[in-house]
Parts: sequence; structure tokens; C-alpha cells
Amino acid sequence: MDSPVGPNPPGMLDQGSQTENHCCFNTATWIFQILTWGSIVASVILVVKENMTPGIFASAGVCYLIYIILEFCSYTSKYLCNKSSDQGIYHKMGNFFRTPPQISFHCECYHYETRTYYTTDKNGHRHAHKTRVKVTTYTETYVFPYYSERDVSGLFYLNCDKAYAYKKQYIKLKLKEEINFADAISYSDYERSKSNFWRRNRFRDVHFSFNETRTIPGLVHHNLVKLTEEGSCMVNYFWFFLFTMLTFAEFYRLYIDSICVFQKFKVRKLVSTRYDLNQPVYQVFVPQIDLISQQYQYEQQYYNYINQSYDLQLPTQEELEAAKQYQNKIPDYQVSSGGNQIQAGVIVDNPGYSSYNPNEVPAEFAAVGGDVALSSEQLNSNGGPPPNYNQPGFQYDVNQNQQYSDNTPKELSYMPPSS
Repeated sequence: MDSPVGPNPPGMLDQGSQTENHCCFNTATWIFQILTWGSIVASVILVVKENMTPGIFASAGVCYLIYIILEFCSYTSKYLCNKSSDQGIYHKMGNFFRTPPQISFHCECYHYETRTYYTTDKNGHRHAHKTRVKVTTYTETYVFPYYSERDVSGLFYLNCDKAYAYKKQYIKLKLKEEINFADAISYSDYERSKSNFWRRNRFRDVHFSFNETRTIPGLVHHNLVKLTEEGSCMVNYFWFFLFTMLTFAEFYRLYIDSICVFQKFKVRKLVSTRYDLNQPVYQVFVPQIDLISQQYQYEQQYYNYINQSYDLQLPTQEELEAAKQYQNKIPDYQVSSGGNQIQAGVIVDNPGYSSYNPNEVPAEFAAVGGDVALSSEQLNSNGGPPPNYNQPGFQYDVNQNQQYSDNTPKELSYMPPSS
């Protein structure tokens, strides 16, 4: 197991363990590669002995297909698709630091219908068949608006020292976006927006599917960085494709691993709905963030973004008081000053925040979250909750044995509030 060479330089945040761990995936690819070899050898032996059976050929085809799918979905394939030079990756990182993040909600409202179709057999007999079909009636994607954002990734340091110490030619650089809220009022606005999104869409149809995404547009997670001019000619997608087709992809992966070191880096963003994160007055609400001089010098605009189209409204005192319940969701500010020393300044992970599931149901909808079905009288095609849903004890009791009929939602029994 490789270990970092020397302490992190001042200004570089703790990125966690700098080791690559894909043991389960690699084990699966090895298993199917070996199974493919075995099934091919067995097929050849049976052909020579003129004892061919369809089953062995089908098994060989299935093993080979699964092996191909696993390899082309592998991390080696992803790294080879995104190759950069050492200076090229700094240019890319600058673009990532400058690009505003995006937080979006997406929902799908749907129900199931039972449809009947008929077939005729060779004797002329007609048979009826029923199939269950998913019918989507409404979808919506909502992009959460904010006033300002600031990049707080800290120093990006391409760990060439480690590569040179181990005589490696490439760095497998894994990037991850981390998008947090800068203050409690922004988190409160976010929770309110998500709850309103649920409220206007949850009751449009029998089933409701919701997911949230936080992305930095254009960010590529797997990057292969070339450090020397004499890089191996075999590090390209042609050789990966050839070795994969010949069922030797795992040996090619071992070769790639032998000439690479692994490094991961988080591109961190803070967003605020009510404040300009670039103004000194902001430090009244959260600690002021000092930009750290980068190894590759970026201009100030790489770190700051103001949404000029956003109608900024400063929070009232009542809103600030109500937002205090979200203070534990706001990240801490710490930065490495070299070695294991810590000083105030830049964001690191907040365990309480990182354990939060953004796709969980808002508290007021906890009884009707996810794919819990509704009865026909509880649907509201215009959105919004049905009557009495806020009463204590209001819930839906799904009858799992209820049969579906054509064009009819699954019927449920309503449980009235307990006295």
C-alpha cells in the first residue's frame, strides 16, 4: 500500500486516504474473465470431440458478455477516456473552480395499468395475456436558485513527488464534487424549496419518485495525468479495447496500475441564497474564507460567482431565528498548515452534514414519502396535498393483495386519525 511522500503542503486540505480500493469490482472482473477462459476451452474441447451441446456455447456467450460489460464499465476504461498532461490538468481544475455548482430536484409521477393483448397459436386458438405497464403522467425538474457561490477547495497540489519517488509516469486523479450551504438561512431556504417541491407534486398520481442531484457541470471524476514526455505508448484506449476483446483486460489493468499512483481531490463549493460570499460583511454570519495562493495561479474570478438575475432578499430576524435549527448542517472551517497542524480558514468535512441524505423525505411528508401508493380519491392532478392530510394519524395503508384493473390505480384503505 502506497503512502504519501512527506506531509501535505500548507493550504492543502485533508483529502482522506490516498489509496484506491476497488477490490470487489476487480474480483468480479477476474472471476468472469476466468469463467470466460474456462467456457471457451470447454467449447473447443467439445468441438474437437464432436460432442457439441448448445448449453456450453450459451454459457460461454453469457460469461463473455458479462465480462465485456464489466470491463467497459471499469475504472480503467474511465481513466483512459480522460487523459491530460500535468499542465493540462491545472487548466481543467481552474475551469472546475470557476464553474458554479448546480442543485436540482427531479420527480416522476406515475401509475400502473393492466393491459390485455391477444395471441393466436398454431392451432388457431386465441389466448388473452395481461401485462402491467408503467404510465408516467408528470415529470418536473427544478433547479434550486442561489445568490452567490464560492470555491473553497484550497490548494490543488498534483502529487508529483509521490510519483517520482515511486518512479511512476502517470497519476490516476479522482475528483469528487462537494457542494454545501454556507449558512443556516441558506439551508433553511433549501429545505423550504424541497418541501414545496414535494407539496406541489406528491399527489399528482398514485406513485411518486424523487431524487436530488448536486453537480459541477463539466467536472470529470476520473482523470489520467501524464507526468513525463516519455509516457508509454500502450496507455491508450486502443490497447485497452484489444486486450478486452482478447479476454486479457485484467492483465492490462495490472500494467496500468504498475505505472500509476493514485490521488483524489475534492472540489468544494459553498452556496448562499441571501448573502454575497465575496463581501467582507459576510464574516458577520460565518467565518471569512481566505483564498489560498494556488500552485498554478488563478485569477480572482475563478473562485467567485454572483447570480445577477437572482432577486436578493436579506433574511428577517424571524427567519434567522427559525434557521438556527440547521446550524449543525453547516460545515466547519479548517486548513492544514503543514504536517498535522490545523488552523482556521477553509472548509473540511462535517460528519453531521456528510451523513445527511439529500433524497430523504421532508419531515411533513414522512408518512407519504417515496413510492407509497394513493387511492383514486386522494389524487390531485393539479398538485398539492389532499384534504385532512395534515391531521394527526393521517396515513395510507397499502393493501398488498389488492388486484389491479385496467386504467385503475391501486386502491388503498384510509386510516382515520385515532381519538
